[in-house]
Amino acid sequence: MNKKKVLIISENDLLKSSLLKTGYFSDITISGSIRSKIPDGINILIVDDRTISYSQYMQDCFIYFKQVKSNFYIVSDQDTYLSIYKSLSSYGVIVLPPQLTNTQIAQRICEATVDEDLPSKKVTGFFGAGPGCGVSIVSQSVAQELADITGKNVALLVLSGSEGTDYVNTDGGSYGLSEIKDRFSNSILSPEELKAACIKSRNLYILPGEKNISRIRHYHPEHIEKLVDLSLETFDAVILNCGSKVTGMSIGGINSSGPKYLITTQSDRYFNSFRKLEEQIFSHLGISTTDFYLIVNKYVDSDELRSEVDLAKDYRMHLSGVIPLIDYTLSITAERDKKILSELDQYYRNSIKGIANTIADKLKIEILKSKKSSSNFKKFIDKLFGSGK
Repeated sequence: MNKKKVLIISENDLLKSSLLKTGYFSDITISGSIRSKIPDGINILIVDDRTISYSQYMQDCFIYFKQVKSNFYIVSDQDTYLSIYKSLSSYGVIVLPPQLTNTQIAQRICEATVDEDLPSKKVTGFFGAGPGCGVSIVSQSVAQELADITGKNVALLVLSGSEGTDYVNTDGGSYGLSEIKDRFSNSILSPEELKAACIKSRNLYILPGEKNISRIRHYHPEHIEKLVDLSLETFDAVILNCGSKVTGMSIGGINSSGPKYLITTQSDRYFNSFRKLEEQIFSHLGISTTDFYLIVNKYVDSDELRSEVDLAKDYRMHLSGVIPLIDYTLSITAERDKKILSELDQYYRNSIKGIANTIADKLKIEILKSKKSSSNFKKFIDKLFGSGK
């Protein structure tokens, strides 16, 4: 592998450290000002808007857009990102949005410049198109199924802004983010302490969310990255319940995820809600909705409602799963008995198993031979939508 030479125009020494840790770059130089002439052989030029303003960048760095193969401009606020994104993109400059940590910036630079397959990040995020679409039950069900079919230790981190314990028995113990926030945000939490803050269900470790609503605003993306990084050291795979509200906690979860899944239903209100979210928030943060896979929850096969194929086209996402609407009585029973629906309904579990199989494949985690998918999931899909013949 030919390692690339990098020049960073920034006061952020931590970004240099993050790039060095990747092992993909041979020579990284950092400077607090632009030079009249950049050194020979520079493959990547990274400029921080806190050091070089956009107007100065266009004036002083324009000559490098063709001279240097890969140009990156790091933006620190949402309004600037939205106003300059199209202009710089037209010159081939990759604009990096605000609220990314140094590690996430380094990851995006690697994705754009490294000519080989990068190691798969064993973190999967679930986000909802709106409140009530089923992020909590689906993410927990998938996490449990993934742990069961792989035999691996899987963590489910609840980053939704709620405690997220509707479908798990806490036994009155002291669990969750509230118990460990100060320690993990200061990078002094141990893997043993993280495990102790989780509720264990076979091979699944569930970390409940923040109990105190007023404290949610104190969680920032860099805190979530630290938690996710420690979780990756502690467990074989990590599932994130990012909820359906935009907070520093949920944005941190989305940006820390490898595969990302959007959960919705056939209701128009979820589609309209998500479009507003995309236009007013995600676009300002550089979060592309095309990076999400779509899961249609509470599905009803009816000519009066949009099909799963139509929904995937409307959301502009690849369809990854369809979960049937479950009888209301069964849903209430699941909450009362602190059980996930896949333990109570076979059709529901077949759908969840199909999603878990897909995630295992994306994360390159082997499925136990005894748990290999049978034709049950296909039979369920054929029953629900017709065989397609």
